[in-house]
Amino acid sequence: MLYWFSSAFTMAASNIVQFMLSLYVLDTTGSATLFATMLSITIFPRLLFSPIAGVFGDRFDRKNWMFLLGLCSGITIALFGILHESGIILTIWIIYVLVILLETFETFYSSSSVGIIPLIVKKEEIGVATSFADIDEGIVGIIGPLLAATFYATIGIGVGLIMAGVISFFGSVLLLFMHTQDIKDGEENVKNTIWKDFLDGVNLVKKEPFLRKLVILAPLTNFFLTSAFNISLVFFLRNKLNVSDIVFGGYEAILSVMVLIAPFIAMKLLKKEDAANLLPPLIFGITIGFTVLATIVIFNYFQILGQLSTIIILCIASGIIVAIIEIMNIASSVMFKTLVSIKFLGRVISIVNLLATISIPLGQMIYGIMNDFYPIYWTLILSAGGFFLMYFLSASILKDLAKPKERMCKKED
Repeated sequence: MLYWFSSAFTMAASNIVQFMLSLYVLDTTGSATLFATMLSITIFPRLLFSPIAGVFGDRFDRKNWMFLLGLCSGITIALFGILHESGIILTIWIIYVLVILLETFETFYSSSSVGIIPLIVKKEEIGVATSFADIDEGIVGIIGPLLAATFYATIGIGVGLIMAGVISFFGSVLLLFMHTQDIKDGEENVKNTIWKDFLDGVNLVKKEPFLRKLVILAPLTNFFLTSAFNISLVFFLRNKLNVSDIVFGGYEAILSVMVLIAPFIAMKLLKKEDAANLLPPLIFGITIGFTVLATIVIFNYFQILGQLSTIIILCIASGIIVAIIEIMNIASSVMFKTLVSIKFLGRVISIVNLLATISIPLGQMIYGIMNDFYPIYWTLILSAGGFFLMYFLSASILKDLAKPKERMCKKED
């Protein structure tokens, strides 16, 4: 249980910092471009350190490594809060430094935390433990934004960062009391192995038509969905509707609740239908959802719809989209696990993650610039159009899977 408590405190601190910095940048600059830039610069530490972080996660004691990184993260957050309270205002450049440092710690931390569960539970309990971790994350996703909004509105960004640093520090200390198995990685020449495995995964994706299309869905989803939610809707709520910190925190909490509910819906759907068959209707549903969001924003711009009605409908539509996308992610994950050989699965997923990582900042920058120069509804229309094209891509995957030769990547050599 100590791991889940530690994880909850660590994730809560991360959510609080991200939420407060988002509010602070929007409130002090009013620029969607600068806001998008703050979110986008996280790509650099991830691209630079992900391969190294993976080696560290395998070579060093995961528990001690996570403790050290959590400690560094907590101290860093608190120090920046102290700087602000001492009179050194958090400018956008100082925030960039903070975000890059925290993302670097997070990159190394996540590489170790991914493999910690098999070290603290029995093999037959891994599935339940992983599900419990997802529930843990969902609960934190609900509480984190509300707590961050309360901190930001009552004690300000400086003291709020200090509090988040203390929470992160406490979470890391809990790890010291956690017992793990001592497993050593005997793999030699890790650098060459990583590079060779990566190329094997690339060759497999290039060879299989259905896999190429399935891999492309992930970065496209991040480009059109993450950018719209993290940039356009946040900018609309904070700078156009001028909602309070508490209302905005409630909106984020609603989305987190839908993320928590979606896996239960997905389990029922997957019992009745093949995962591949779910993708086209799910993507079409997201297309309709973004069309509704764009319509709501247009009606508000032309004063056809009042602020309260806009917020209510926006929360409902956004919540439904988030639930659908979570089900879509689960269905996609099931497809990868059932259609790709286990010995290629890790390499294929690494390619997906790399492409997804690159697409997020690219989309956020484009959406941020568009929101500064054009009405926000144009970016939502862009997302609706993007998912409409993805619908045809997902339909073509079904056609590829209907051909027996397209399943050969599942065969063991």
